[in-house]
Amino acid sequence: MTNIFSMRFDGPDTLADIRRLVTVHPDPVTGLEELSPALAAERLSEALKTIFLPNQFSLDFIKDSVDRARSFSAESFSTDQQYQRRLYHPPEDEAFPICLTGLAGVGKSQTSSALMKVMPGPASYASAHYHEPHTLISYWYASARGKAGGRQLLEDFLGGDATGVRANTSKLLTECRRRVNRDAVSLMMLEEMQHQSTGQGVARITDILLTMAGLGVPMIYVANYSLGHKLLTRNSEDKQRLLSDPRVMLPDHPNSKAWEEYVRECIRVSGRRVSADPAALVHELYRWTFGIKRLAVQLIKVAYLEARAARRHTIALEDVNNAYLSASYSSSRNDVEELIRISVHKNKTGARPDLRCPFPVPVQSNVLAFTKQDRAARVSEKVFVAALTAEERKNFEQIHPPGSASNPSSKPEREKKPALPKQTREGLEDAYSRLLFESKPSTKPRGPAK
Repeated sequence: MTNIFSMRFDGPDTLADIRRLVTVHPDPVTGLEELSPALAAERLSEALKTIFLPNQFSLDFIKDSVDRARSFSAESFSTDQQYQRRLYHPPEDEAFPICLTGLAGVGKSQTSSALMKVMPGPASYASAHYHEPHTLISYWYASARGKAGGRQLLEDFLGGDATGVRANTSKLLTECRRRVNRDAVSLMMLEEMQHQSTGQGVARITDILLTMAGLGVPMIYVANYSLGHKLLTRNSEDKQRLLSDPRVMLPDHPNSKAWEEYVRECIRVSGRRVSADPAALVHELYRWTFGIKRLAVQLIKVAYLEARAARRHTIALEDVNNAYLSASYSSSRNDVEELIRISVHKNKTGARPDLRCPFPVPVQSNVLAFTKQDRAARVSEKVFVAALTAEERKNFEQIHPPGSASNPSSKPEREKKPALPKQTREGLEDAYSRLLFESKPSTKPRGPAK
């Protein structure tokens, strides 16, 4: 008899096959010139968000996850008899999950979405045990956004069949174990865990993760750095279960082929509305985003608004620099500057937990070198400009306007307060008269002294 539990994983096996399946090249956006600046920038941003060019980390992570699922399926459902035994007597196993962590916006959710594309789709399983073929499901996916706890996630997995087993979490867990083995689920993915860490105790997050791990299926949960720091405060028995296999997703290297290809893809998807030199844009985007792709999309969006405000429909390099100093990018600018400080000063105390990796992952040498070289170059530029005479500075600013790559502004321009009107003699005398009148004592006569 053909083992459908192993055959369903016969698909993309090599990294090249996985890359071809998960890569997303969206069509270039069109018709932005006919739209208002805000709407056009939003449409450009939505198109850029759909770009997915998997780097080496994503490819390796996807292949390793699929291999784990394939191995679990082959070992757990090798024969029809083993399948029936697990169906009626589900083992009470516990799986230690993989923690996929990284900076917000680095691409964790896109990687997990790509993983679901590679996992096998529904497969029909014919057996004498069933009157009709049964549909097998290779993975379960759940989002922790808006979930009160692990029990609610279990009820979501059961769907409408949860009626009658809602007495307690133990019964729900037993029924879910049976359902996992009935459908031959071989991988579980739990996302949006960072939304559980906001305003809620880490005990609830731990309850969700341990409950799902109790199903005994290989599991992956996505978490930001801040959640990793919270889980490290738990007892050792919880940390040994939940943090035994962390996978840290770092931004692309500044000089890597992956980052250059991503920036060039952004130029293509924009419909060639980026007129800046690609090589210079690769450097500047990394400089202002720390290689975080979500911030790159946001910066290009703001730069497009800057270009439209200047009555242009193409983005120049000065628009990118102005976008970095804009109010719209101010919160992200603070994050980028803090990340630069953390990378330069490894032992910096008081660093924000959402930007500092909770695990001892060394900063890539080329990222550190890029940061130091960029800071040294900016210091040299400031020293050079400061040493110019008034006439030389005027000529320099004509060639390199403030905000350009050769003459970057250190701080965003502050809004000038309106100047006070010039005072006249009549105005001063009138103000003095009003002051005397307002401070004049009461004319009410006093009573006789006692």
